[in-house]
Amino acid sequence: MSSSKARLIPFLKRPSFDRKIKEVIGYWPKEAALYKLALRHASAYPFRKKKGERNNERLEFLGDAVIDLVVADILYYRFPTDDEGHLTKLRSKIVSRNNLNSVADVLGVPNLVVANLKGNHSESIYGDALEALVGAMYLDHGMKRTERFITDKIVDPFLSSDNLMETTLNYKSEVIEYFQSEKTNFKFEEIDRMGAQHNSTFVMGLYIDDVLVAKGEGSSKKKGEEAASKEYYQAHIADA
Repeated sequence: MSSSKARLIPFLKRPSFDRKIKEVIGYWPKEAALYKLALRHASAYPFRKKKGERNNERLEFLGDAVIDLVVADILYYRFPTDDEGHLTKLRSKIVSRNNLNSVADVLGVPNLVVANLKGNHSESIYGDALEALVGAMYLDHGMKRTERFITDKIVDPFLSSDNLMETTLNYKSEVIEYFQSEKTNFKFEEIDRMGAQHNSTFVMGLYIDDVLVAKGEGSSKKKGEEAASKEYYQAHIADA
């Protein structure tokens, strides 16, 4: 028997549900009942009288706390120079219902949720189910594997996305608001442009009363202005 077939046999012998969970979390479930509970929405058995947990709400509570802790830990070490305000806003975006709903959709969680939904319903049930799955994984596999899952499936895709700058702290908006409150005259101007026309790097300057106070680089003028604003914000506003 070939080695590939030998590896395939244990996979095929597993229950269908176990295989689906492995496709989502990357590991075989040791306690499949935990994951079945994590995927059971409160609407599934609203009048069930059987003793014990009937839906995923408690696992969702646990998973939410685990995700918050892991994300905070990752951001603390990956962004050593960023202030607490920025880290808080960044974490809130990563653990937001919109982002978790999106991650759940990518992982195929909506196809696994057991619910009895009639008419319109909030898509947050899928982000909630993802949190419950994290809670189940933490109980089933421990923190190390759960942290790896959160990093690979939730944090890294968000941090590598093209819209990261727009979805986190907008330094330019913060700087403009600060200058307006202080009645300060300011402007952004292009200092330099490097590279080919289709692949340029813009060096943008932030000026107060025609005095250059910060500069930043970016692949567009907007990103250069944001970088200059970040430099000024961290040096003069963050601790004000």
